[in-house]
Amino acid sequence: MGKPGKRKGQLSLSSSANLLAHRALFGLLAGIRPPRARPISLSAGSKVLVFSTAGLGDALLDSAGIRALASGIPGIRIHAVVHHRRTDIARHNPLLEKLYFLRKGPLAFLGLWHRLRKSGPWDAVLYLSCHDPEARCLGYLLAPDATVGLAWRTGMPWLCARNMDEPGLRKAHLAVQAVRVAVGAGATPSEPRMVYKVADEDRGALEGILKQLGFPQEPGVTFQLGGGGGPFRDWPVEHFLKLAALTHAAHMGPLFLLGGPDHKKKADAFAEAARSAGIPFFNVVGLLPLPQSAALLERTKCLVSTDTGIMHLAFALGTPTVALLHCTPGDARVGPLVDRHKHVVIQLPKPDGYRTPSDASMSDLRPEAVFSGVKEIYFRDP
Repeated sequence: MGKPGKRKGQLSLSSSANLLAHRALFGLLAGIRPPRARPISLSAGSKVLVFSTAGLGDALLDSAGIRALASGIPGIRIHAVVHHRRTDIARHNPLLEKLYFLRKGPLAFLGLWHRLRKSGPWDAVLYLSCHDPEARCLGYLLAPDATVGLAWRTGMPWLCARNMDEPGLRKAHLAVQAVRVAVGAGATPSEPRMVYKVADEDRGALEGILKQLGFPQEPGVTFQLGGGGGPFRDWPVEHFLKLAALTHAAHMGPLFLLGGPDHKKKADAFAEAARSAGIPFFNVVGLLPLPQSAALLERTKCLVSTDTGIMHLAFALGTPTVALLHCTPGDARVGPLVDRHKHVVIQLPKPDGYRTPSDASMSDLRPEAVFSGVKEIYFRDP
C-alpha cells in the first residue's frame, strides 16, 4: 500500500516512471553486455540468491521452488530478497539462510546492491514472483550469466540469461512454475510443496490472545472473510452468514472469523446479523498478525476461504480447507497441489460468453454447496 495521502493514480504514475527509468538505464547496459547463459553447477556450499518480492500468496507459492532447491541439493546456501513489508513468510522458512529487504529509491537500490555484492559471489540468481524492476536489475549486476526466471512473471526478461518457457508452463500451477525455475538452476524435479514453519513463540502468543479475549483454544470452523485483488476473491457476507447458520445447526463449533484490518467492515456486518440470528462466533479479524493467524490455522478443523494468502498458508500447514475459487485463475492455477485428500475445492463455473473475471460472480457459489464441502471435511475420520 502507498503512503497515507497518496492517490492510486499518483502511485501508478510513480511506478511507471520507476519502470521507465530502470528500462532505459539497464537497456543500455544490456546492449553493451547482454547476459549469456553459462553452465550452472550447484552443490553443497553453493550460494543462491532468490528474489521473491510479491504478496503473501505468491511468496508461499515461491517457497515450493526454494524447497526444490534445498531438497535436491543438500547443503546449498539460499539467501532471499523479499519486500520489506512482506517478510513473515520468508522469516518462517527454515530453508533460508539470510534475508535482504527490498525498498524503493536509488539510495536503497545502491545500498542493497552493496550488501548483496558483499555477500556473494552468487552461483545462481533465481527470479520467482518479483514484479519490481529492481529485482531483474540487481540480478543482472550480481551474476548476469547465471540468472534464471520466467519471462512472463517478471519485467525486463532480456536481463535474464535463462527464461524458462516450455509448452504448458505458462498455464501451470504457480507452485509448479516456481519449482521449474529451481530445476532450471540445477535442482531435481520434486513435489511442489510450500514451506511455512509455525514458531513455538507464535503458538504461545496466540494462546495468550485467545485467553485474554475469553475465546476457546480450538476452532471448529474458521471463515477467512476475503482477500485483496478484486471481487473474484470475495464472497458475500450474506453467504457467510447462511453458511454459519448451517454449521451452527450441525454443531460444528466453535466458529471463528479471521481476516486483516481491511476486513473489519465486513466482519462488523457479519457480527450484527449473526447476533440477531443467535449464531455464536468468535471474531479475531484484525487482531492476529500473520504468525498468530498461522498458529490459529494449525488448530482449526476446517477453513473456508476464497483465493487468498491465508488459503495458501492453510495448504502449506496442511489445514483442511474448503477453497472457494473463481473460474479465473481456478483450481489448476492456485488450488491445492499436495494433500488433495485434505481439501475440497468448489469452483465457480465459467459462464457462456465469458471474457473477463467480472463476467462471473462469486455470489453464484451457493452456501448450501459450500456446506456440503465443510461437512465432508469436518466429519471425516482423521
